[in-house]
Amino acid sequence: MGPSLIKAITEGRGGMALATVLEVKGSAPRHPGTKMLAGSGSQLGTVGGGRGEAMALEACRRCREEQRDALLTVEMVGTDIGGPAMVCGGTSTMLIECLDDRAPYRAALERLALGQRVLLVKRIVGSGAVTVETALLDQDGSPVLGGAGADTAARRALADGQAWFDAEAGIFYDPIFPEEKLLILGGGHVSKALAALAPGLGFAVTVVDDRPEMLAEGRFPGGVRLVRSGFRAAVAEFPFDCATYAVIMTRGHLCDLECVRAVLERPYRYAGFMGSSRKVRLVLEQVLADGADPGKVAGLCAPIGLDIDAETPEELAIAVLGELIAVRRNAGILPRLKAEREHRRGMP
Repeated sequence: MGPSLIKAITEGRGGMALATVLEVKGSAPRHPGTKMLAGSGSQLGTVGGGRGEAMALEACRRCREEQRDALLTVEMVGTDIGGPAMVCGGTSTMLIECLDDRAPYRAALERLALGQRVLLVKRIVGSGAVTVETALLDQDGSPVLGGAGADTAARRALADGQAWFDAEAGIFYDPIFPEEKLLILGGGHVSKALAALAPGLGFAVTVVDDRPEMLAEGRFPGGVRLVRSGFRAAVAEFPFDCATYAVIMTRGHLCDLECVRAVLERPYRYAGFMGSSRKVRLVLEQVLADGADPGKVAGLCAPIGLDIDAETPEELAIAVLGELIAVRRNAGILPRLKAEREHRRGMP
């Protein structure tokens, strides 16, 4: 659940129902935590499309009419490719809620606006028709509304950003992160391509360069924030937090080094820079010699992007976005990407 959906919940008028994927077994189109907000004649988000989503929309309609929460199971285990049954190969369990009490969402939105992550903890009692008790924890695991402080499961969800359902206890842990911000340091060709694609994936994009011609009107799409500044000053002023992705692709190794030094002093979800394996190794060796935290240096994603033999600016932008998505989703491919990156830059 992102800030835009939270805002829609707090500002929505009339009856609204929220469909949330709690648990997936086997293959299903969306992961736990995916949501769809449904009002009378309106919809925001998707739980996978097709027949499964149609079932969820119908369940939301009944929820609004009958004013009761429910669990919905969508089975996708059909074996006849020519038949009507879905054949994805899995089962998805969804929570369908009436949004009568929006106080937890208003409180969550206040903290998200400050760049803080929060956790919704939903205790689900019953089966079929259910009762839902919702509590909100702040990023430190302290209660904001209802419930007690964070247990081990809650702290894990806050740390890794992954929603999950404890079916035995009937508790759904739903972390909400602030709006994801993509800071692109450098306004060259790859930056231009990256800034054109990233907003469609939900990133709020800022591009920084100290050359006016790189930020000329019409060079970047509308909605992208442009900052003409020195890189160190821009990094110091940018509101870094746990939902910040910093991508360094400046015009040369000295500017890259300046950016890496500055970014390493800030909190972030992701940081990396573009360059040849040799340049990457030299930059990292220098920041280590400067006294930077070896753990943070090792965590830098450099050379940046998936190794897909990308060549054009557009291809390189897609390679970078693929890596950002992997980090966003805590994808299982990340350990392999880390090992490949270390091999490419020739450092332990």
